[in-house]
Amino acid sequence: MKPDIYLYNETDKGFELYLGECSTQEGLSLFDQKTELSIVSFGATSYKKYGWATEIEIPSLKSVEAVLNFLESEGDVGLVEFEAELPEIGSFSSHDDGECHFIMKSKHSCISALKVALPSQYSDMLINKLVSNPGLYFTCSNSGVVIKYGTFDEFIAKNA
Repeated sequence: MKPDIYLYNETDKGFELYLGECSTQEGLSLFDQKTELSIVSFGATSYKKYGWATEIEIPSLKSVEAVLNFLESEGDVGLVEFEAELPEIGSFSSHDDGECHFIMKSKHSCISALKVALPSQYSDMLINKLVSNPGLYFTCSNSGVVIKYGTFDEFIAKNA
């Protein structure tokens, strides 16, 4: 996994993490597979015969492992939105199967997820930059060059 863009923030809701160009499966893989979850929202365009499948049409999935197995076994379901609550940890959502957003209850959980998501050779440096600059977006090239963006729109404008 190597997301294209990262954001860390501390809000009144918790510790926020955004990973761009990160699939739902990659985002969920940052949690222990045995972690319980409750799906709040699910929207897909290509699941079975449904034109738009929601959490009502899919099987009851109660753990990270169950969701990962479901997504793997079903193949491309055209996942557009996914949102789940993870008791004791926080929440996870994805959009268009390429943007992952986390709200963690603890900074420790957020940093642990970052350590897995970030390129290992640059993880300490990037964690330091992210935590020292909450609310800002960062990219990191394969050679370790880090670029800071004030907004997501600025990132899009310079990388489109």
